[in-house]
Amino acid sequence: MARPGYMSIYADERTQGIFDEFCRIKGITKSTALTEMLDIYMLSQDEELYTELKKKALGIESARQMIAEASDVREVNDYVFMKLATAYDTEGNTLDGKETIGVYIKNCDNNGLGYTWFSTQSLHSGMQKKKVEFYNRIIKKGEIVKILFAVSGDENDIKYSARILEIVSSRDNIRCPGDKKAVPEEFGENETGKIWIKITDISEETKLSANMMVVGSTGSNLKQVISNSQFHFGYVNIPEE
Repeated sequence: MARPGYMSIYADERTQGIFDEFCRIKGITKSTALTEMLDIYMLSQDEELYTELKKKALGIESARQMIAEASDVREVNDYVFMKLATAYDTEGNTLDGKETIGVYIKNCDNNGLGYTWFSTQSLHSGMQKKKVEFYNRIIKKGEIVKILFAVSGDENDIKYSARILEIVSSRDNIRCPGDKKAVPEEFGENETGKIWIKITDISEETKLSANMMVVGSTGSNLKQVISNSQFHFGYVNIPEE
C-alpha cells in the first residue's frame, strides 16, 4: 500500500541524474521541485480542470486567492497581510492570534535588538523572488513597508501592524536567516518557515480595517475574503476612489 503523500515516478537513468544535479545546484529539495512540476503540468494541460479540483480541495475562494498570490510579482508597495491562526509553542501549547502577537512583541522588546523575525509557511513555495527583491529594495531606499495582522474569530479584522525591515523567502522550510535571539523562545531556535519577515514597531492598528482593503492581485474585498475563506497571506491595499 502506498504511503500517504508519496508517489513513485519512473524516469530513465540519464534524466534522473540530470534532475538530481539540477536540484543540488539550485539548492531545492526533490519534493519541492516535483510538487511545483505537477502544479505547472496540470495548469498547462487543463487550467480549468486543475482550478476546479483545487477548489474542491481548498474551497473556491481559497484556491483562487492561493493561485493569484503565488504568481503576484507586481512592483507595488502594497501592505503585506497575514491572518494569524492557531500557533503552537515548543511544548505543544496552543496560542491564538493575540497571544502569538504578544510573543513577538515580548521578544522585540526584550532581545536587545529592537526587532524580531516572524515566520510563516502560508505560501507553499514561498514569496515570488521578484516580489521579495522589490520590497527589500524599496526598504533600503527608506520607504516604509508594513505588515498588517488579522486574528481569527468573530471579528476577522486587522488588529496589529508592524514595520518590515527585511524579507527572506525560500521554496523550502529554513531556519531563521538572522540572529537567533530574534526568534521568540516560545518557538525555539529550530523554528522553520518558508517566509521570514524581520519586523519592528509592532503595535495595535487603530486606523486601518479589513473592510477598507482589497486584495491586490484580485481586487476582492479583504473583509469578505478572510471571513469566507482560508486566505491567510498576501498583499492588500486601499483602493483608489
